[in-house]
Amino acid sequence: MKPIEKTAFTDAHLGGSAEPLKTLTAAQFAALGAGDIVFWKKMVAGDLAEFIPQAAMAPAEQELELLMSADGAPVLIADSREAIMDWIDGHEVRLATLH
Repeated sequence: MKPIEKTAFTDAHLGGSAEPLKTLTAAQFAALGAGDIVFWKKMVAGDLAEFIPQAAMAPAEQELELLMSADGAPVLIADSREAIMDWIDGHEVRLATLH
């Protein structure tokens, strides 16, 4: 483990299983693999357009698939699960899910 990762988890309050992640600085979080971990979430275009303006090109009620880097940067917006899976298959990333 890198020193920054070890510090992030040993210095955190251990109230719950996700609690250590709440105490990470942006630099510590990035060290955990922001470029290697992606999150996948379905959203309607109208909601997505609030923080990714390009999503406004789709009808507001259209469901879109959003893939984001662990640091919060959008990676891919697609209209199908297959498009997301094809992108993931072509890249060396690990998939996490948002709930």
